[in-house]
Amino acid sequence: MISENRPFLNIKEVSELLGISISTINRLIKRGDFPSKIKLSPGRKVFMKYQIDQWIKSKRSE
Repeated sequence: MISENRPFLNIKEVSELLGISISTINRLIKRGDFPSKIKLSPGRKVFMKYQIDQWIKSKRSE
């Protein structure tokens, strides 16, 4: 479930939001075509929601 109140999303939430697989997201990150994950704690990496929103807007304008 995606919470509008949090400034970050985990990879599963990003996958559901965009309708693409986690492996596709990781592939895009490796190519430099997707925002990087940010480390919150030793076992938790997340995406900043505003960066995902910016990425979506950039893809719509292409």
